[in-house]
Amino acid sequence: MNYPIKISSIILLLLSVASCKDNLEESPYSSLSKEVVFKDEDGLNQATIGVYQAYTAPDYGDISNRFILTESGHRYATAGILGSGSDPYYRFGHNASSGAFESVWARFYKIIFRANVVIANATLAVPGEEEEADPYIAEARVLRAYAYFNLVRYFGGVPLILEEVNSLADDHLIFAPRSTDIQVYDAILADLTFAETRLPDSRGGAELGRVSAGTVKALLGKLYLTMAGKPLNQTANYQKAIEKFSELVGPENEEKYDMELLSDFADVFALSNERNREIVLSFGYFINPSNPNGSILPFNLFPSGLVNGDEQTNYGLTYSFYQLFEKTDTRRDFTLVYKYEFQGGARAGAETGDSIIYNPTLGNYVIKRTNQSFAHDDFKYGIAYGKLAREPRPAGAAIQGYSTDLIEMRFPDVLLSLAEALNETGQTTLALPLVNRVRARAKATLYKSATQISLRQAIRLERRLELTGEFNTIFDIRRWGTLREEIAAMSEDQILDNILIPYTDRLEIYPIPQSQIDANPNLKQNTGW
Repeated sequence: MNYPIKISSIILLLLSVASCKDNLEESPYSSLSKEVVFKDEDGLNQATIGVYQAYTAPDYGDISNRFILTESGHRYATAGILGSGSDPYYRFGHNASSGAFESVWARFYKIIFRANVVIANATLAVPGEEEEADPYIAEARVLRAYAYFNLVRYFGGVPLILEEVNSLADDHLIFAPRSTDIQVYDAILADLTFAETRLPDSRGGAELGRVSAGTVKALLGKLYLTMAGKPLNQTANYQKAIEKFSELVGPENEEKYDMELLSDFADVFALSNERNREIVLSFGYFINPSNPNGSILPFNLFPSGLVNGDEQTNYGLTYSFYQLFEKTDTRRDFTLVYKYEFQGGARAGAETGDSIIYNPTLGNYVIKRTNQSFAHDDFKYGIAYGKLAREPRPAGAAIQGYSTDLIEMRFPDVLLSLAEALNETGQTTLALPLVNRVRARAKATLYKSATQISLRQAIRLERRLELTGEFNTIFDIRRWGTLREEIAAMSEDQILDNILIPYTDRLEIYPIPQSQIDANPNLKQNTGW
Protein backbone atom coordinates (compact mmCIF):
# COMPACT_ATOMS: atom_id res chain seq x y z
CA MET A 1 0.00 0.00 0.00
CA ASN A 2 1.18 3.52 -0.73
CA TYR A 3 1.19 5.96 2.16
CA PRO A 4 1.08 9.74 1.69
CA ILE A 5 3.30 10.14 4.75
CA LYS A 6 6.82 8.80 5.04
CA ILE A 7 6.51 6.33 7.91
CA SER A 8 10.01 6.83 9.24
CA SER A 9 9.21 10.44 9.95
CA ILE A 10 6.09 9.38 11.86
CA ILE A 11 7.89 7.11 14.29
CA LEU A 12 11.09 9.05 14.72
CA LEU A 13 11.70 12.76 15.05
CA LEU A 14 14.41 13.93 12.70
CA LEU A 15 16.45 16.68 14.21
CA SER A 16 19.93 17.88 14.75
CA VAL A 17 22.16 16.66 17.49
CA ALA A 18 22.88 20.34 17.68
CA SER A 19 25.82 22.47 17.46
CA CYS A 20 24.96 26.13 17.52
CA LYS A 21 27.11 28.90 16.21
CA ASP A 22 25.43 32.06 17.34
CA ASN A 23 22.02 31.30 15.93
CA LEU A 24 20.24 28.34 14.33
CA GLU A 25 23.13 26.45 12.78
CA GLU A 26 22.85 22.69 13.01
CA SER A 27 25.09 19.72 12.40
CA PRO A 28 23.62 16.91 10.25
CA TYR A 29 20.56 15.51 11.97
CA SER A 30 20.04 11.93 13.08
CA SER A 31 17.00 9.92 14.12
CA LEU A 32 16.19 9.89 17.81
CA SER A 33 13.15 8.60 19.64
CA LYS A 34 10.96 11.25 21.23
CA GLU A 35 11.58 9.76 24.67
CA VAL A 36 15.24 10.65 24.25
CA VAL A 37 14.59 14.00 22.60
CA PHE A 38 12.15 15.35 25.16
CA LYS A 39 13.94 14.25 28.31
CA ASP A 40 14.82 17.88 29.17
CA GLU A 41 14.50 21.47 27.97
CA ASP A 42 17.69 21.27 25.93
CA GLY A 43 16.20 18.41 23.95
CA LEU A 44 12.99 20.40 23.50
CA ASN A 45 15.02 23.33 22.22
CA GLN A 46 16.84 21.09 19.73
CA ALA A 47 13.56 19.58 18.56
CA THR A 48 12.20 23.06 17.96
CA ILE A 49 15.31 23.99 15.97
CA GLY A 50 14.65 20.83 13.97
CA VAL A 51 11.38 22.35 12.75
CA TYR A 52 13.28 25.39 11.45
CA GLN A 53 15.79 23.08 9.82
CA ALA A 54 13.02 21.36 7.86
CA TYR A 55 12.54 24.59 5.88
CA THR A 56 16.09 24.29 4.49
CA ALA A 57 16.76 20.54 4.69
CA PRO A 58 19.09 19.06 2.03
CA ASP A 59 16.36 18.21 -0.48
CA TYR A 60 17.31 21.43 -2.23
CA GLY A 61 15.33 20.82 -5.43
CA ASP A 62 12.04 21.72 -3.80
CA ILE A 63 13.42 25.12 -2.78
CA SER A 64 13.88 25.84 -6.48
CA ASN A 65 10.40 24.48 -7.10
CA ARG A 66 8.96 26.85 -4.50
CA PHE A 67 10.62 29.71 -6.32
CA ILE A 68 9.23 28.54 -9.67
CA LEU A 69 5.68 28.10 -8.35
CA THR A 70 5.59 31.59 -6.81
CA GLU A 71 7.75 33.57 -9.25
CA SER A 72 6.92 32.28 -12.74
CA GLY A 73 3.68 32.26 -14.68
CA HIS A 74 3.28 36.03 -15.05
CA ARG A 75 3.84 38.71 -17.66
CA TYR A 76 7.51 39.29 -16.83
CA ALA A 77 8.77 35.71 -16.37
CA THR A 78 10.74 34.03 -19.15
CA ALA A 79 13.65 31.67 -19.80
CA GLY A 80 17.23 32.09 -18.60
CA ILE A 81 20.57 31.80 -20.38
CA LEU A 82 20.51 28.00 -20.35
CA GLY A 83 16.78 27.57 -20.96
CA SER A 84 13.73 27.46 -18.76
CA GLY A 85 13.86 25.56 -15.51
CA SER A 86 10.38 26.91 -14.87
CA ASP A 87 8.85 25.01 -17.77
CA PRO A 88 6.00 24.01 -17.96
CA TYR A 89 4.81 26.28 -15.13
CA TYR A 90 5.71 29.63 -16.65
CA ARG A 91 3.56 28.86 -19.70
CA PHE A 92 0.77 27.15 -17.69
CA GLY A 93 1.43 23.77 -19.32
CA HIS A 94 1.59 21.89 -16.02
CA ASN A 95 -0.66 19.08 -14.85
CA ALA A 96 -1.20 17.21 -11.59
CA SER A 97 1.79 14.95 -12.26
CA SER A 98 4.26 17.81 -12.76
CA GLY A 99 7.07 17.24 -10.29
CA ALA A 100 7.23 20.60 -8.53
CA PHE A 101 3.87 20.07 -6.85
CA GLU A 102 4.84 16.84 -5.10
CA SER A 103 8.20 18.17 -3.90
CA VAL A 104 6.70 21.36 -2.45
CA TRP A 105 3.80 19.46 -0.86
CA ALA A 106 6.24 16.99 0.76
CA ARG A 107 8.45 19.78 2.08
CA PHE A 108 5.64 21.56 3.89
CA TYR A 109 4.13 18.41 5.36
CA LYS A 110 7.56 17.40 6.65
CA ILE A 111 7.60 20.74 8.49
CA ILE A 112 4.06 20.18 9.78
CA PHE A 113 4.88 16.69 11.07
CA ARG A 114 7.95 17.93 12.92
CA ALA A 115 5.99 20.83 14.40
CA ASN A 116 3.23 18.47 15.56
CA VAL A 117 5.76 16.31 17.40
CA VAL A 118 7.09 19.34 19.28
CA ILE A 119 3.60 20.62 20.08
CA ALA A 120 2.45 17.22 21.37
CA ASN A 121 5.51 16.44 23.49
CA ALA A 122 6.90 19.78 24.66
CA THR A 123 5.48 19.51 28.19
CA LEU A 124 7.30 16.19 28.70
CA ALA A 125 10.56 18.11 28.77
CA VAL A 126 9.53 20.34 31.68
CA PRO A 127 7.38 18.22 34.02
CA GLY A 128 5.61 20.30 36.63
CA GLU A 129 6.50 23.52 34.80
CA GLU A 130 4.31 23.21 31.74
CA GLU A 131 4.22 26.98 31.16
CA GLU A 132 7.94 26.76 30.38
CA ALA A 133 6.99 24.78 27.29
CA ASP A 134 4.68 27.48 25.92
CA PRO A 135 7.33 29.49 24.02
CA TYR A 136 8.53 26.35 22.24
CA ILE A 137 4.99 25.30 21.42
CA ALA A 138 4.36 28.82 20.14
CA GLU A 139 7.39 28.63 17.86
CA ALA A 140 6.31 25.27 16.47
CA ARG A 141 2.79 26.57 15.89
CA VAL A 142 4.12 29.60 13.98
CA LEU A 143 6.23 27.38 11.76
CA ARG A 144 3.28 25.04 11.21
CA ALA A 145 1.02 27.99 10.43
CA TYR A 146 3.46 29.32 7.87
CA ALA A 147 3.63 25.92 6.19
CA TYR A 148 -0.16 25.79 5.94
CA PHE A 149 -0.26 29.41 4.76
CA ASN A 150 1.88 28.41 1.82
CA LEU A 151 -0.03 25.20 1.11
CA VAL A 152 -3.46 26.85 1.07
CA ARG A 153 -2.26 29.56 -1.31
CA TYR A 154 -0.72 26.99 -3.64
CA PHE A 155 -3.41 24.30 -3.58
CA GLY A 156 -6.51 25.63 -1.82
CA GLY A 157 -7.96 23.45 0.93
CA VAL A 158 -5.54 20.74 2.06
CA PRO A 159 -5.62 18.05 4.77
CA LEU A 160 -5.40 19.64 8.21
CA ILE A 161 -3.16 17.41 10.31
CA LEU A 162 -2.90 19.12 13.69
CA GLU A 163 -2.00 16.10 15.83
CA GLU A 164 1.11 13.97 16.11
CA VAL A 165 1.06 10.85 13.95
CA ASN A 166 2.36 7.98 16.11
CA SER A 167 1.66 4.86 14.09
CA LEU A 168 -0.13 3.38 11.10
CA ALA A 169 -3.19 3.08 13.30
CA ASP A 170 -3.63 6.84 12.97
CA ASP A 171 -5.26 6.42 9.59
CA HIS A 172 -7.64 9.31 10.26
CA LEU A 173 -4.52 11.51 10.02
CA ILE A 174 -2.55 9.57 7.42
CA PHE A 175 -5.56 9.51 5.10
CA ALA A 176 -7.09 12.81 6.17
CA PRO A 177 -9.48 14.37 3.65
CA ARG A 178 -9.11 17.92 2.40
CA SER A 179 -10.37 20.69 4.63
CA THR A 180 -11.94 23.75 3.06
CA ASP A 181 -9.95 26.92 2.40
CA ILE A 182 -11.59 28.70 5.29
CA GLN A 183 -10.94 25.81 7.68
CA VAL A 184 -7.24 25.97 6.83
CA TYR A 185 -7.18 29.75 7.28
CA ASP A 186 -8.94 29.39 10.63
CA ALA A 187 -6.31 26.87 11.77
CA ILE A 188 -3.53 29.23 10.73
CA LEU A 189 -5.22 32.05 12.62
CA ALA A 190 -5.54 29.89 15.73
CA ASP A 191 -1.85 28.97 15.65
CA LEU A 192 -0.68 32.55 15.18
CA THR A 193 -3.07 33.92 17.80
CA PHE A 194 -1.77 31.41 20.34
CA ALA A 195 1.83 32.35 19.58
CA GLU A 196 1.42 36.13 19.53
CA THR A 197 1.35 36.53 23.33
CA ARG A 198 3.82 33.75 24.13
CA LEU A 199 6.90 34.89 22.25
CA PRO A 200 9.37 37.72 22.95
CA ASP A 201 8.88 40.98 21.04
CA SER A 202 12.15 40.44 19.16
CA ARG A 203 15.19 38.17 19.13
CA GLY A 204 18.89 38.76 19.49
CA GLY A 205 22.16 37.05 20.29
CA ALA A 206 22.00 33.26 20.10
CA GLU A 207 18.26 33.40 19.31
CA LEU A 208 18.59 35.73 16.31
CA GLY A 209 16.57 34.27 13.45
CA ARG A 210 13.92 32.58 15.57
CA VAL A 211 10.36 33.82 15.23
CA SER A 212 9.16 36.55 17.58
CA ALA A 213 5.94 38.35 18.43
CA GLY A 214 6.89 40.85 15.73
CA THR A 215 7.12 38.03 13.18
CA VAL A 216 3.71 36.76 14.26
CA LYS A 217 2.06 40.18 13.95
CA ALA A 218 3.47 40.54 10.43
CA LEU A 219 2.18 37.09 9.45
CA LEU A 220 -1.22 37.84 10.98
CA GLY A 221 -1.41 41.03 8.93
CA LYS A 222 -0.47 39.11 5.79
CA LEU A 223 -3.04 36.45 6.62
CA TYR A 224 -5.83 39.01 7.01
CA LEU A 225 -4.78 40.81 3.82
CA THR A 226 -4.89 37.51 1.92
CA MET A 227 -8.31 36.59 3.33
CA ALA A 228 -9.63 39.99 2.29
CA GLY A 229 -8.79 39.21 -1.33
CA LYS A 230 -9.73 36.36 -3.63
CA PRO A 231 -10.94 33.69 -3.33
CA LEU A 232 -12.45 34.37 0.13
CA ASN A 233 -13.25 38.06 -0.47
CA GLN A 234 -13.68 38.68 3.26
CA THR A 235 -13.15 42.43 2.90
CA ALA A 236 -13.74 43.10 6.60
CA ASN A 237 -10.28 41.62 7.08
CA TYR A 238 -8.68 44.70 5.54
CA GLN A 239 -9.33 46.51 8.81
CA LYS A 240 -7.86 43.63 10.81
CA ALA A 241 -4.78 43.75 8.60
CA ILE A 242 -4.48 47.49 9.27
CA GLU A 243 -4.67 46.96 13.01
CA LYS A 244 -2.04 44.23 13.02
CA PHE A 245 0.43 45.90 10.65
CA SER A 246 0.02 49.21 12.48
CA GLU A 247 1.38 47.58 15.62
CA LEU A 248 4.72 47.24 13.81
CA VAL A 249 5.00 50.62 12.07
CA GLY A 250 6.20 53.92 13.52
CA PRO A 251 9.36 54.77 15.51
CA GLU A 252 8.24 53.31 18.84
CA ASN A 253 6.81 50.12 17.35
CA GLU A 254 9.80 49.56 15.08
CA GLU A 255 12.13 49.93 18.05
CA LYS A 256 10.00 47.61 20.17
CA TYR A 257 9.88 44.84 17.57
CA ASP A 258 13.40 45.49 16.20
CA MET A 259 12.35 46.27 12.64
CA GLU A 260 13.44 48.94 10.21
CA LEU A 261 14.02 49.82 6.58
CA LEU A 262 17.77 49.70 6.01
CA SER A 263 19.30 52.66 4.21
CA ASP A 264 20.92 50.61 1.44
CA PHE A 265 18.93 48.06 -0.55
CA ALA A 266 21.82 45.76 -1.44
CA ASP A 267 23.01 45.62 2.18
CA VAL A 268 19.81 43.82 3.12
CA PHE A 269 21.00 40.73 1.23
CA ALA A 270 24.71 40.70 2.18
CA LEU A 271 26.03 37.56 3.86
CA SER A 272 27.72 39.73 6.47
CA ASN A 273 24.37 41.29 7.32
CA GLU A 274 22.01 38.31 7.40
CA ARG A 275 19.05 38.37 9.79
CA ASN A 276 19.27 42.16 9.92
CA ARG A 277 16.45 44.35 11.22
CA GLU A 278 14.71 44.49 7.84
CA ILE A 279 14.28 40.70 7.77
CA VAL A 280 10.96 39.73 9.33
CA LEU A 281 11.23 36.01 8.56
CA SER A 282 14.05 33.99 7.06
CA PHE A 283 15.53 30.51 7.30
CA GLY A 284 19.28 30.07 7.53
CA TYR A 285 21.78 28.12 5.51
CA PHE A 286 25.12 27.45 7.21
CA ILE A 287 27.88 25.92 5.13
CA ASN A 288 30.75 24.17 6.85
CA PRO A 289 32.78 20.98 6.28
CA SER A 290 30.19 18.81 8.06
CA ASN A 291 27.22 20.49 6.38
CA PRO A 292 27.98 21.12 2.68
CA ASN A 293 24.35 21.59 1.68
CA GLY A 294 23.08 25.13 1.35
CA SER A 295 20.91 27.16 -0.97
CA ILE A 296 20.84 26.24 -4.65
CA LEU A 297 19.04 29.44 -5.66
CA PRO A 298 22.18 31.41 -6.64
CA PHE A 299 23.31 28.49 -8.81
CA ASN A 300 19.94 28.30 -10.57
CA LEU A 301 19.31 32.04 -10.87
CA PHE A 302 22.58 33.94 -11.26
CA PRO A 303 23.92 34.48 -14.79
CA SER A 304 26.79 32.17 -15.66
CA GLY A 305 30.03 33.65 -14.36
CA LEU A 306 28.57 36.18 -11.95
CA VAL A 307 30.39 34.75 -8.92
CA ASN A 308 31.67 31.23 -9.69
CA GLY A 309 31.58 30.56 -13.43
CA ASP A 310 29.26 27.54 -13.43
CA GLU A 311 25.87 29.06 -12.59
CA GLN A 312 23.02 27.56 -14.62
CA THR A 313 20.60 30.47 -15.00
CA ASN A 314 17.37 28.69 -15.82
CA TYR A 315 15.03 31.61 -15.06
CA GLY A 316 14.84 35.10 -16.48
CA LEU A 317 12.84 38.31 -16.35
CA THR A 318 11.88 40.29 -19.42
CA TYR A 319 13.48 43.54 -20.51
CA SER A 320 10.06 45.17 -20.08
CA PHE A 321 10.34 44.43 -16.36
CA TYR A 322 13.76 46.10 -16.27
CA GLN A 323 12.19 49.15 -17.91
CA LEU A 324 9.64 49.50 -15.08
CA PHE A 325 12.42 50.80 -12.83
CA GLU A 326 13.53 54.40 -13.02
CA LYS A 327 17.20 54.86 -13.88
CA THR A 328 17.85 56.23 -10.40
CA ASP A 329 16.18 53.27 -8.68
CA THR A 330 18.87 51.43 -6.72
CA ARG A 331 16.84 48.23 -6.83
CA ARG A 332 17.01 47.86 -10.61
CA ASP A 333 20.57 46.65 -11.11
CA PHE A 334 20.60 44.54 -7.98
CA THR A 335 17.32 42.77 -8.71
CA LEU A 336 18.31 42.25 -12.36
CA VAL A 337 21.82 41.57 -13.64
CA TYR A 338 21.87 43.69 -16.80
CA LYS A 339 25.67 43.65 -17.06
CA TYR A 340 28.51 42.05 -15.12
CA GLU A 341 32.15 41.01 -15.21
CA PHE A 342 32.62 37.32 -15.98
CA GLN A 343 34.26 35.22 -13.23
CA GLY A 344 35.64 31.70 -13.41
CA GLY A 345 37.25 29.68 -16.17
CA ALA A 346 36.57 30.31 -19.85
CA ARG A 347 33.08 29.25 -20.83
CA ALA A 348 30.73 29.70 -23.79
CA GLY A 349 33.16 32.13 -25.44
CA ALA A 350 33.67 34.25 -22.33
CA GLU A 351 36.92 34.61 -20.42
CA THR A 352 37.65 35.84 -16.91
CA GLY A 353 37.18 39.58 -16.74
CA ASP A 354 35.00 39.86 -19.85
CA SER A 355 32.17 42.34 -19.74
CA ILE A 356 28.83 40.61 -20.32
CA ILE A 357 25.93 42.92 -21.26
CA TYR A 358 22.29 42.13 -21.97
CA ASN A 359 21.13 43.10 -25.48
CA PRO A 360 17.34 43.58 -25.50
CA THR A 361 17.20 43.59 -29.31
CA LEU A 362 18.82 40.18 -29.59
CA GLY A 363 17.18 38.94 -26.41
CA ASN A 364 20.40 37.55 -24.94
CA TYR A 365 23.68 38.50 -23.29
CA VAL A 366 26.60 39.62 -25.44
CA ILE A 367 30.34 39.38 -24.73
CA LYS A 368 31.61 42.93 -25.22
CA ARG A 369 35.12 41.84 -26.25
CA THR A 370 33.91 39.71 -29.16
CA ASN A 371 30.45 41.19 -29.72
CA GLN A 372 29.18 37.61 -29.80
CA SER A 373 26.14 36.22 -28.02
CA PHE A 374 26.96 34.54 -24.72
CA ALA A 375 26.08 30.86 -24.35
CA HIS A 376 23.08 30.80 -26.72
CA ASP A 377 21.95 32.69 -29.79
CA ASP A 378 19.41 30.09 -30.92
CA PHE A 379 16.63 31.35 -28.63
CA LYS A 380 15.72 34.49 -26.73
CA TYR A 381 16.00 34.62 -22.98
CA GLY A 382 15.57 37.20 -20.24
CA ILE A 383 17.74 39.11 -17.81
CA ALA A 384 19.02 37.05 -14.91
CA TYR A 385 17.73 37.54 -11.38
CA GLY A 386 20.35 38.82 -8.95
CA LYS A 387 18.69 39.71 -5.64
CA LEU A 388 20.84 37.44 -3.48
CA ALA A 389 24.22 37.80 -1.82
CA ARG A 390 26.65 37.98 -4.73
CA GLU A 391 29.42 36.03 -3.07
CA PRO A 392 31.07 32.79 -4.25
CA ARG A 393 30.29 29.58 -2.46
CA PRO A 394 33.13 28.18 -0.31
CA ALA A 395 35.91 26.34 -2.14
CA GLY A 396 35.01 22.71 -2.70
CA ALA A 397 31.34 23.19 -1.84
CA ALA A 398 28.62 21.44 -3.82
CA ILE A 399 26.63 23.40 -6.37
CA GLN A 400 24.00 24.01 -3.70
CA GLY A 401 26.67 25.16 -1.27
CA TYR A 402 25.73 28.84 -0.98
CA SER A 403 25.16 30.25 2.50
CA THR A 404 22.49 32.69 1.34
CA ASP A 405 19.52 32.64 3.73
CA LEU A 406 16.02 31.94 2.48
CA ILE A 407 14.32 35.31 2.96
CA GLU A 408 10.55 34.90 3.30
CA MET A 409 9.39 38.35 4.46
CA ARG A 410 10.95 41.80 4.82
CA PHE A 411 9.78 45.00 6.48
CA PRO A 412 8.94 46.69 3.12
CA ASP A 413 6.30 43.99 2.72
CA VAL A 414 4.79 45.16 6.02
CA LEU A 415 4.78 48.79 4.82
CA LEU A 416 3.31 48.03 1.39
CA SER A 417 0.75 45.60 2.82
CA LEU A 418 -0.38 48.21 5.33
CA ALA A 419 -0.59 50.76 2.52
CA GLU A 420 -2.71 48.36 0.47
CA ALA A 421 -5.12 47.65 3.32
CA LEU A 422 -5.46 51.36 4.09
CA ASN A 423 -6.08 52.21 0.45
CA GLU A 424 -8.67 49.46 0.02
CA THR A 425 -10.58 50.92 2.97
CA GLY A 426 -10.55 54.40 1.46
CA GLN A 427 -7.69 55.79 3.55
CA THR A 428 -5.54 56.75 0.60
CA THR A 429 -3.94 59.78 2.23
CA LEU A 430 -2.60 57.56 5.03
CA ALA A 431 -1.40 54.92 2.59
CA LEU A 432 0.58 57.22 0.29
CA PRO A 433 3.45 58.04 2.73
CA LEU A 434 4.05 54.33 3.33
CA VAL A 435 4.58 53.72 -0.38
CA ASN A 436 6.81 56.77 -0.61
CA ARG A 437 8.89 55.53 2.30
CA VAL A 438 9.78 52.42 0.32
CA ARG A 439 10.43 54.44 -2.84
CA ALA A 440 12.58 56.98 -1.02
CA ARG A 441 14.98 54.28 0.14
CA ALA A 442 15.28 53.16 -3.50
CA LYS A 443 15.85 56.76 -4.71
CA ALA A 444 12.76 56.52 -6.90
CA THR A 445 10.48 59.49 -7.58
CA LEU A 446 7.94 60.04 -4.80
CA TYR A 447 4.23 60.26 -5.48
CA LYS A 448 2.79 63.71 -4.69
CA SER A 449 -0.85 62.67 -4.70
CA ALA A 450 -3.05 59.77 -5.67
CA THR A 451 -6.61 58.55 -5.98
CA GLN A 452 -7.64 55.21 -4.60
CA ILE A 453 -7.50 53.68 -8.09
CA SER A 454 -4.13 55.17 -9.03
CA LEU A 455 -2.58 54.23 -5.71
CA ARG A 456 -3.91 50.68 -6.01
CA GLN A 457 -1.99 50.34 -9.26
CA ALA A 458 1.06 52.05 -7.75
CA ILE A 459 1.10 49.66 -4.79
CA ARG A 460 0.83 46.63 -7.04
CA LEU A 461 3.70 47.93 -9.15
CA GLU A 462 5.76 48.73 -6.06
CA ARG A 463 5.33 45.23 -4.71
CA ARG A 464 6.88 43.91 -7.90
CA LEU A 465 9.74 46.40 -7.92
CA GLU A 466 10.54 45.77 -4.27
CA LEU A 467 9.58 42.13 -3.67
CA THR A 468 9.98 40.20 -6.93
CA GLY A 469 11.72 36.90 -6.30
CA GLU A 470 10.72 36.72 -2.63
CA PHE A 471 7.90 34.16 -2.82
CA ASN A 472 5.12 36.73 -3.33
CA THR A 473 4.31 37.34 -6.99
CA ILE A 474 1.85 34.55 -7.82
CA PHE A 475 0.18 34.80 -4.42
CA ASP A 476 -0.34 38.54 -5.01
CA ILE A 477 -1.76 37.95 -8.48
CA ARG A 478 -4.20 35.36 -7.15
CA ARG A 479 -5.53 37.47 -4.29
CA TRP A 480 -5.88 40.47 -6.60
CA GLY A 481 -7.73 38.35 -9.17
CA THR A 482 -5.52 39.57 -12.02
CA LEU A 483 -4.25 36.31 -13.52
CA ARG A 484 -6.38 36.71 -16.65
CA GLU A 485 -4.76 40.12 -17.22
CA GLU A 486 -1.29 38.65 -16.65
CA ILE A 487 -1.77 35.96 -19.27
CA ALA A 488 -3.31 38.44 -21.73
CA ALA A 489 -0.21 40.61 -21.34
CA MET A 490 2.19 37.73 -22.06
CA SER A 491 3.78 37.21 -25.44
CA GLU A 492 4.61 33.90 -27.06
CA ASP A 493 8.13 35.32 -27.49
CA GLN A 494 8.57 34.78 -23.74
CA ILE A 495 8.05 31.04 -24.19
CA LEU A 496 10.81 28.92 -25.71
CA ASP A 497 8.47 26.72 -27.73
CA ASN A 498 6.00 29.57 -28.30
CA ILE A 499 3.16 27.57 -26.75
CA LEU A 500 1.31 29.66 -24.18
CA ILE A 501 -1.76 28.08 -22.60
CA PRO A 502 -4.77 30.45 -22.63
CA TYR A 503 -6.50 31.49 -19.43
CA THR A 504 -9.06 29.20 -17.83
CA ASP A 505 -10.50 29.29 -14.30
CA ARG A 506 -8.54 26.21 -13.24
CA LEU A 507 -5.27 28.15 -13.50
CA GLU A 508 -6.26 30.18 -10.43
CA ILE A 509 -5.02 27.34 -8.22
CA TYR A 510 -2.50 24.54 -8.63
CA PRO A 511 -3.61 20.88 -8.78
CA ILE A 512 -3.20 18.56 -5.82
CA PRO A 513 -0.17 16.37 -6.65
CA GLN A 514 -1.34 13.27 -8.47
CA SER A 515 0.88 11.11 -6.24
CA GLN A 516 -1.13 12.29 -3.23
CA ILE A 517 -4.45 11.63 -4.97
CA ASP A 518 -3.24 8.11 -5.78
CA ALA A 519 -2.04 7.45 -2.23
CA ASN A 520 -4.97 8.91 -0.30
CA PRO A 521 -8.46 7.76 -1.37
CA ASN A 522 -10.02 10.60 0.64
CA LEU A 523 -8.37 13.39 -1.39
CA LYS A 524 -10.35 15.08 -4.14
CA GLN A 525 -8.69 16.95 -6.99
CA ASN A 526 -9.18 20.66 -7.64
CA THR A 527 -11.83 21.47 -10.23
CA GLY A 528 -10.59 21.20 -13.78
CA TRP A 529 -7.46 19.21 -12.97
